[in-house]
Amino acid sequence: MTSGAAALCVAGVIIGVLIGATGIGGVLLVSFLVHGLGYPVQSAVAVALWSYLWSGLLAIALYWRRGSIATRPALWLCAASVPGAFLGACALGVVPGKVVEALIGGVLLLGGVQTLRPPREHNDRTPPGPALLVGLGLLTGFASALLGAGGAFLLVPLLVALGEPVLLAVGLGQAIQVPISVVATVANLRAGRIDLVSGTVLAAALAVGIAFGTPLAHGVSQRTLRLLVAVAMLAAAVVMGARLARMF
Repeated sequence: MTSGAAALCVAGVIIGVLIGATGIGGVLLVSFLVHGLGYPVQSAVAVALWSYLWSGLLAIALYWRRGSIATRPALWLCAASVPGAFLGACALGVVPGKVVEALIGGVLLLGGVQTLRPPREHNDRTPPGPALLVGLGLLTGFASALLGAGGAFLLVPLLVALGEPVLLAVGLGQAIQVPISVVATVANLRAGRIDLVSGTVLAAALAVGIAFGTPLAHGVSQRTLRLLVAVAMLAAAVVMGARLARMF
């Protein structure tokens, strides 16, 4: 195994644990592929989305078995994410790489700050209705396909901010990543952006991490995990920001 493949496996397992445990962490993968392994940003996004497709199926199965995916909200979100993901994949071929990197850096920064904030608890919360779920699905699908961030990364903080329980939000985040990945992967395959070998190795590594991370989500305090993810996001945002500063 080459050093690059070994690094890909190690990073995939670590990020998979974060994805399985909190639903947040996928956006770190694109940053690692770009800055750690030298992938062009569009290729990194495409490889990440391909890997989320297969590892996401495992995450759904594990969360579904534990009763942590709300069926009706998941169906609304997943259906709405499809047109959003198609538009995001189309935009990936048009938006310059530097702009995509800047957007990823901004998402990392905002996500890190949001993740540091303690979740709000609402005793008399009102579950999101279909209209709100459709809007969240469209936004998540578009941004995830463009940035390779993984649907959970965007959806989980939004749902938590709306007062949804963390575990329910993570379960819905796991569900939405598969339709997004399917739609984006079809477009990326047609554009020739995906390194299928690296993406498949990465998917297997993510699956291993998710298998370890899922029990953590159901048995360990989320506070520590959220803190770790937030620190990792903020660190990645600083690295990406420094790299972009050198480009201009």
